[in-house]
Amino acid sequence: MVMEANSLFSPFFFITLFLGFFIILLIKRSSRRRVHKQQAPLPPCPPRLPFIGNIHQLVSGNPHRILRQLARTHGPLICLRLGQVYQVVASSVEAVEEIIKRHDLKFADRPTELTFSQILTYGGRGAVMSPYGGYWKQMRKIYAMELLNSRRVKSFATIRQDAVRKVTVEIAGKASTQTPVNLSRLMMSMTNELAIRAAFGDECKQQAEFLHLVKEAISYVSSFAVADMYPSLKFLDTLTGLKFKLERARGKLDKIFDEIIAQRQVAMTAEQTEEDLIIDVLLKLKDEGNLEFPITYDSVKAVIMETFLAGTETSSTVIEWAMSELIKNPNVMEKVQNEMREAMQGKTKLEESDIIKFSYLNLVIKETMRLHSPVPLLLPRVCTETCEVMGYRVPAGARVLINAFALGRDEKYWGSDAESFKPERFEGSSVDFKGFNFEFLPFGAGRRMCPGMTFGLSSVEIALAHLLFHFDWTLPRGMKIEDLDMMEISGVTAPRRSPLLALAQPIIPLP
Repeated sequence: MVMEANSLFSPFFFITLFLGFFIILLIKRSSRRRVHKQQAPLPPCPPRLPFIGNIHQLVSGNPHRILRQLARTHGPLICLRLGQVYQVVASSVEAVEEIIKRHDLKFADRPTELTFSQILTYGGRGAVMSPYGGYWKQMRKIYAMELLNSRRVKSFATIRQDAVRKVTVEIAGKASTQTPVNLSRLMMSMTNELAIRAAFGDECKQQAEFLHLVKEAISYVSSFAVADMYPSLKFLDTLTGLKFKLERARGKLDKIFDEIIAQRQVAMTAEQTEEDLIIDVLLKLKDEGNLEFPITYDSVKAVIMETFLAGTETSSTVIEWAMSELIKNPNVMEKVQNEMREAMQGKTKLEESDIIKFSYLNLVIKETMRLHSPVPLLLPRVCTETCEVMGYRVPAGARVLINAFALGRDEKYWGSDAESFKPERFEGSSVDFKGFNFEFLPFGAGRRMCPGMTFGLSSVEIALAHLLFHFDWTLPRGMKIEDLDMMEISGVTAPRRSPLLALAQPIIPLP
């Protein structure tokens, strides 16, 4: 036994043991190297700086334009390092197809840790920013079947007519004195009214305060959140004050929501409800309690918040860009107006049912959204499992953006005149915005496609139809077409950098 013990702890034993561990370590390292060599490389990345990565390249202008230029240099799939986070950007049909079709489930999730999402969407309790899973599927179904189905969108026709009537009366008043019309302001005001009346009804006493707070919240969404780029430094959002501002805004919104919910519940108890109001539908679903994932008050608030955050500025932006392009291209404006006025055959009252007659107007709207996507960078997805896209490795946890702006202006898909406003390019074309043509994605595609597409389009159509049917439009005196600023500002949406001011001349009298 003593000899066995001595041999066990002999120098030879320890040398053998050390050599064994060393050999095993070499084998494992060699194995890891072989695995690493077999892995596909990350997508091309522009040169980056220590610690900040590529952040500095995105702060010097509009991110969608910068990313488009980077894609031209480095390829249609690039990988940026934004602080501690990988950001993969797709700018070609082939890249988007692999993400949305081939690896759909791996890219169906949203990043749940984003500061604005956690606070302003109540931890993703709606559908737009909620994680992929059973709750998201249920909320998506509620949107499709209950909230924004075609029947309910049609039921808002009276609201749309009232809002448009108010706008056209104001324009007619300014036209009588040849005062320029601020179309950007009017369209934003109109889409806000449409959304708030569809959500809360005509008698919402808190409307002005609610809209003010939503506008404030939207301004924070595009702010730089340190924690979004450096998840390990979340405390810095507190130090910068952004988290405090977001939570303060949500606290004020909570108070308004609670007041409105209490008022609606009293009306529902008294059977004085307006059947089609979004908030009433949500409260009924909450009270019925027969859903797999119960609807809470936070769910109600989240859905209404995302309706405003995603639906008002996008619609008004499309309208102002359409009018901008038409004023810049008077021949196109004349063509769409002639079609409408001839189709109406002398009638002065334009109804929503008439819009189906205006085929060229539909082409104008498509062409506007091609050049000016309502959301130029589609809302971020997150890769849940490492996979290959176009021969490159997209690591698990990477955030993924689709550059709809770049796709809509790519000469490869749209020809050498891709930067020109030419509605005729859609004439006889099967390309549409319903998510099947990846070169044209104003509403996204796949599982995460915008659930409010029909609601938003109806607002755009009715507003443009009335503006173009009743009035002719020119730039203010002394201003030339080449002076018209056609640049957008940075943000989730991309409205005009400067307000659109135009002179209206009444042609068809208001009914």
